[in-house]
Amino acid sequence: MSRPRVAITGTGYIADYHARAVATAGGELVAAVNHRAESLAALAERYGFRRQYLDIDALLADGDIDALIVATPNVLHAEQATKALEAGIPVLLEKPMAMTVAESAAIAAAESGPRARVMLAHCLRFDEQVRWVRDLVRDGTLGRPVHTTAYAVHAGFGPGGWFTDPVLAGGGAMLDLGVHAIDASRFVLGDPQPLRVTARIGTFYRELPVDDTAILTIDWDNGTSSSVEAGWWHPYAPGPSGSVHVCGTEAYAQTFPGTLVKTGAEPEAQAGFSAELTETALQQRYDGQMRAFFELVREGAHPSPDAADGITSMQIIEAAYKSAAEGQTVYLGRGQ
Repeated sequence: MSRPRVAITGTGYIADYHARAVATAGGELVAAVNHRAESLAALAERYGFRRQYLDIDALLADGDIDALIVATPNVLHAEQATKALEAGIPVLLEKPMAMTVAESAAIAAAESGPRARVMLAHCLRFDEQVRWVRDLVRDGTLGRPVHTTAYAVHAGFGPGGWFTDPVLAGGGAMLDLGVHAIDASRFVLGDPQPLRVTARIGTFYRELPVDDTAILTIDWDNGTSSSVEAGWWHPYAPGPSGSVHVCGTEAYAQTFPGTLVKTGAEPEAQAGFSAELTETALQQRYDGQMRAFFELVREGAHPSPDAADGITSMQIIEAAYKSAAEGQTVYLGRGQ
């Protein structure tokens, strides 16, 4: 197919990034699903499509789509992704993969063919600065990686609506932002598996029924460790959401701004890498992600990140909540 016909479930803030990315990557947004008719109509007007549905069953019954983007509240991820996959439709699934590891595994089990696969919308994997750091790790410039730090913090603001409803979201800043920092940390290290997770999670900055702060340490099976900090409404953010730092035996590198510090040398700032996350750079993450998704849609290419990557992130998140509740380290793999 030359121009994939794409539908999206969910018509909130993030839908616009996906819609613009569909056009940039050479696809066509042809339909959307949302129980809120007003929001649905507004998205249709902005992007010029006619097909509007109040539920996913009606969309799938009509068919005539090549791919689906699931960008709804977390509670709907498993149901919507599973139905699409079982209908033979490839899915780009917004983070987090689902509410639980069990739901995530059920999504993976619903993959029904070379194209009916799920790709996780871990968009930081498509950020040019994050990929630059990943390449430094991969080519040995940093020596042996020892430790990483990643931040996903909103300073002075946070979401409302379904994001702060535990029934719809399943959690707070940990699920909303922490998942990005977890996956980015794992990505730059070459996707190791987690062994141990130690976390402190709580609500400190606003009166909310979900967490606004998550601080965790992950030990990986390649001998490295990662610190992750996620939060809403914090008084200060150490960098734009999604900042990643890697310390190796020979050098240190960070994003925002892209900086390389070799042992005994002056810091090297990378030309063209901003200290701020601009709106252009943010959209480019989604554009790159969509181009990769369309390789799955058009050619049946293996999705990356795939269902296994999404499940790994959810395993870490579940372990972090358990660690915070019990006040002790949670073991996930070898080396217990």
